[in-house]
Amino acid sequence: MVADSSIFFLAAGIFFAAIIGGIPLFNTIHKNKLDSSTTSTNVEIHEHRDSDGDTMYSPAYYYEVNGQEYICTSNSSSSIRPNTDNQTIYYDSKNPSDCTSEYTQSSSLFFLIFLILPAIFIIIAVINIHKINQRVKRVEQLNTTGKLVKNLQYDLVDSGMKVNDVSIQCPVVKYTLPSGETVELKGDPRHDRKLSDDDGMVDLVIDESNPENYFIDFEINRISGNLPSDYFQQPQAPNGATPQSDNTTPEQNTAPTVTPENSDNKPITW
Repeated sequence: MVADSSIFFLAAGIFFAAIIGGIPLFNTIHKNKLDSSTTSTNVEIHEHRDSDGDTMYSPAYYYEVNGQEYICTSNSSSSIRPNTDNQTIYYDSKNPSDCTSEYTQSSSLFFLIFLILPAIFIIIAVINIHKINQRVKRVEQLNTTGKLVKNLQYDLVDSGMKVNDVSIQCPVVKYTLPSGETVELKGDPRHDRKLSDDDGMVDLVIDESNPENYFIDFEINRISGNLPSDYFQQPQAPNGATPQSDNTTPEQNTAPTVTPENSDNKPITW
């Protein structure tokens, strides 16, 4: 689902960039084909209503070439009434009716401002697609080098992100490495708002030689079937007692569940 949304953002960004950027590009190419210029002799302001009922304005410039009068209209309009100052008119000396105005060229540059929005769409999509590819590579590597640890207790922390004014949270576990060092591992933000599994535990795959390389989810299973050694065993204290875990099991979330970010509601196979 995340990959699909990223592709949608990318496609939408490219589509709108092509439309918005195509207007100034077309006008620039058109102007460069015109080999002559003159100054208009008169300006008329045309008015029309758009689909919202707002008044839009576009100028028409009168100009003369070899004693004959021509009209150069603008292919763009604005809600701001243009002034009636004479403008430079660019035209084809072999076909003087083929023209564009200085006003049209200036208006084209204004469209470039609107490229910011599709550019944001494209940047967001590229960043998300890159993150997804990095995650896929990480999981593929962990499938060969990592250790599966099932049924770990976890806490929840705020990721600092919100979707529809709902805070996105991340599962966090404390894991003791073979060296005896205890590390805190933070899972990916749960955009699906799923905050608990049936057993109230999470599963972990970790490269113990490189503990920064790990993956946390609610259900990670071996394709060939889980082993008894895959399940987390509480470390024994020196006196033989089982120490009390600092982690607490979160309450079951009753919010509607949608497709998770890191899976499609199917267990991640191992």
